[in-house]
Amino acid sequence: MNVLEDMFNEAMQRERKEVTVLSSGEKFNCFFRKSNDTINNRDTMIMYYRVDAPVKMGTLLCFGGNTYLTLNKETAENDIYYKSAVIKTNGIANTHNLSVIGLPFYGDGINNATATANSNFITMIDGNIEVLTEDGELASKLNVNDKLNEWGRTWQVTNLFHVDGICHIILEVVADVTPTFEYTLELSALDVFNVSPEDTASITATAYINGNEVETAMIVYSSSNTEVATIDSEGNITYLADGEVYFTAEWTEHNITKSTGTVTVASMPEDDSVTIFVTPCDEVCFDFEETLTYYACRGGVRDDTIPVSFKVENLNVTTNYNTWLKKIVITDNGNNTIDVLAKGSTMLGKTFDLVAYNDEFEVENRQKIKVVSLF
Repeated sequence: MNVLEDMFNEAMQRERKEVTVLSSGEKFNCFFRKSNDTINNRDTMIMYYRVDAPVKMGTLLCFGGNTYLTLNKETAENDIYYKSAVIKTNGIANTHNLSVIGLPFYGDGINNATATANSNFITMIDGNIEVLTEDGELASKLNVNDKLNEWGRTWQVTNLFHVDGICHIILEVVADVTPTFEYTLELSALDVFNVSPEDTASITATAYINGNEVETAMIVYSSSNTEVATIDSEGNITYLADGEVYFTAEWTEHNITKSTGTVTVASMPEDDSVTIFVTPCDEVCFDFEETLTYYACRGGVRDDTIPVSFKVENLNVTTNYNTWLKKIVITDNGNNTIDVLAKGSTMLGKTFDLVAYNDEFEVENRQKIKVVSLF
């Protein structure tokens, strides 16, 4: 290991940041330095990363709730690391026809649409502006004459060209148009709200514009109490300690949030005895299904990892017991509910035991049910 590699590894260990490639979701580690070159006035940073990182010129990167564009990729001076100038994007392209949704881009001098910026990257003359983004799948859907709204103005694409992984978009100010965009955020539901420390779960947030999914939306997940549970950038949850906690997803570009319900985290009590709950039921009508909820509890806390089975016993008939037994049908719906059906009017007045049980823990829930008529 040489001196250069030692220095790079020490800096990475002290300042390592995890960055995500927007288009692919690939993650890699890097560290940043403030730029000290001629583009410093545009909030540019220098990013250092290993030679095998999935970075090229024009790559859009997600970090800290923001999106950045790599402006270059310097020629390798060694076999340990590369460095690139990156700049935080300040615009989002949602074309009026929604052919392009959620494409981040960078534009300079946006407060003056008739100024000329002395820059290698941005030119604004007579209401025109050149903006930059990744030369990827989304940018390929842009067309000349597409319109979009950003920075309080309406812009029309007048030209497009692609150089070394960067898509250059020429925009022209046109008459203001106010498109109708409805921004929504949907959050997948948690399955369990009573858990124990060390349990895990996950949620997924999906952003939409006018019902169209935005694949490039910047979603940031957070926990209401990080001592009770943590959640990572992918929505993966780890429960840590007793307490209550809920989780929030934020679509950062539009400041839209969505939260889960509150989860109770409780350590397993010393009494870890298993019981089975079934919705109390003393009557069913023949030829009509009765839906009952069931689940197992361990130490008084619902535990869906414990399987529950069902059987029928003590049907009050004296002959052809098995034939009559087949007239009682128990259907497990797979969502902690069962349907109980007594088939035929000949079942009227019959009684039977519905037994929910688990042989491993030698527990059961038994209730006597009578078959009645609906009328």
